[in-house]
Amino acid sequence: MSSFDAQLEHVRSSVGALPGWAGRTVIVEPAISVLASPSWRGVDGAPWRAVDKASGESLFVKVMDDDAALYIDVACAFEAARRASDLGIGPKVHAADVATGTLVMEDLNAGWRVGTLERMLEPAVVDAVIIARRRFQEGPPLPRTKGVFDEIEHFYAAAKAANAQLPSDTDWMMSELRYAAAALSGIEVKAVPIHGDGNVSNLLISDTGEVRLIDWDRATTADPLEDLGSFLVEAFDREPEARDAFIRATGSFDEKAFNRMRIYGIADDLRSGLIGALLAAKSPRNTFEFYKFASWRFLRCGMAVREPRFGDAVRRI
Repeated sequence: MSSFDAQLEHVRSSVGALPGWAGRTVIVEPAISVLASPSWRGVDGAPWRAVDKASGESLFVKVMDDDAALYIDVACAFEAARRASDLGIGPKVHAADVATGTLVMEDLNAGWRVGTLERMLEPAVVDAVIIARRRFQEGPPLPRTKGVFDEIEHFYAAAKAANAQLPSDTDWMMSELRYAAAALSGIEVKAVPIHGDGNVSNLLISDTGEVRLIDWDRATTADPLEDLGSFLVEAFDREPEARDAFIRATGSFDEKAFNRMRIYGIADDLRSGLIGALLAAKSPRNTFEFYKFASWRFLRCGMAVREPRFGDAVRRI
C-alpha cells in the first residue's frame, strides 16, 4: 500500500471513530492544494476532506507531516486549536490525536474562503481578526513559552547544523535582532496565550465577514504585542496602515508599544525565513518551494532592519 493510500485509510478510520459517523459511506479526498510559497498553506500537514455520500455532510481532517517535528510543538498546537474551537474563533474540533498527529474539524468550505492580502484592505476584516486574537489571549497560559526571539536562536542553530542555504547577511540580521531583543528584555510584560503566526492564509473569512483562526503551529505564551506584530507585518507593507490598525486595536497611539510591536513583526520575518531554509535543507518534500518562501521573508527582514526607522524603534521603546 502506498503512503497516500495508507493515510487515506487512516483518515477514513479517524472519521469512522467519531460519534455518529460509524458505518457511513464516506468519500475521502485531498481538500486543498499545499503551497509553501507564496502563502505557506497546508504545509504542516496533509489536508483531507471526508464527505458523507448520503447526506453531503463533510469534515476537514489534517494529518501532520513528519516534517512537523522540525518546527512545531504538535501537542501545544492541538491544545490551542481546541481552545479556539471552544471560544468560537476557530473551526469546531471534533477529535485531536497528538500521537498520530490527526486533527478532525468542521469543514468550513461553502461560504468561506482563505484569507488574502486583498481582504486586509478592509478595516472590518482586520479588526475582526484582531478581536479574535484578543479573545484567545484571555485564556490560561499555554504549555509552550518560547517567544519569537527564542525561536530565532533555535532555528538559526538548527539551520546551521543542517547546512541550510542562508543569505550572506544572515549573521548580520541575527546580530541586529539580538540587539533589539536585549533592548526589549528590560520591559515587563504580562505574557498571554497567542496564536503567534500572522500569515493571512491562517484565516478563514466567511461571505458575511466572520473570521476563524486556523493553523496554531506557533501558538505559545508570550507578549500580546508579539501576536499583533506577526499579523500586522503580514497584513500591511507600509507603516501608516499598520499604525491605523494598531490605533483601532489599542484605542490610542502609544509610540513605545507600537515600536515594540513592529520589532516583533520584523523578528517574525527572520524566524519564518529560518524555518523555510531549514525545511528546504531537511524535508524530503523537495517539490515544495520552501526556500522561495524563506527568501522573501529574509529579504523583507533585511529591508526593515536596514531602514533608519529600525534603529529609532529600538531606541524609543
